[in-house]
Amino acid sequence: MDTIECIKTRRSRRKFLDKKVTDEILEKILDSARYAPFGGPPIKDCQVWDFVVIKDKETIKELVLGYEDRDFLLKVPVVIACCADKTKDQDYKEWTITTSLAIENILLAANSLGLGACFLTTFTKHEEHSEDREKMIKILGLPDNIELIGMIALGYTDPSEILENKELRDLEEMTHYDRW
Repeated sequence: MDTIECIKTRRSRRKFLDKKVTDEILEKILDSARYAPFGGPPIKDCQVWDFVVIKDKETIKELVLGYEDRDFLLKVPVVIACCADKTKDQDYKEWTITTSLAIENILLAANSLGLGACFLTTFTKHEEHSEDREKMIKILGLPDNIELIGMIALGYTDPSEILENKELRDLEEMTHYDRW
């Protein structure tokens, strides 16, 4: 798939087929994250991201946290918890940004391989959901140095899912040259 086409056709999907994602495909998708940009010197110690691959249905059910808008997770074959190791990149501490770049690579790789994905927030900045965040961290068994950044639902999309057209801002509205 052409890169621009992949970017423009990637959508958040919430309806999945009951079809297993093979370890080979999953590895290709996760491997794409390694190529995301990262700050600091070009050494592997500056790649702050780590991933928890969840296939266990009971664990996935726990991660729904009783939210109706997360019920679609009950039918997804894989959830990837995207985390950052806070002991790495101590000079800049851009864990959320750096891990988000890896997340986007995963989302695009999934689309290019014919899978659907949906990014889910983990309430990083939502104080009113701090208890939910703590529950997710406990469910995943994350140590103190690991920051939960987001989760990705991953699977083969159900072609019956109806997607609304995205309303995008005009390019001219968001582009400024030389100065604001």
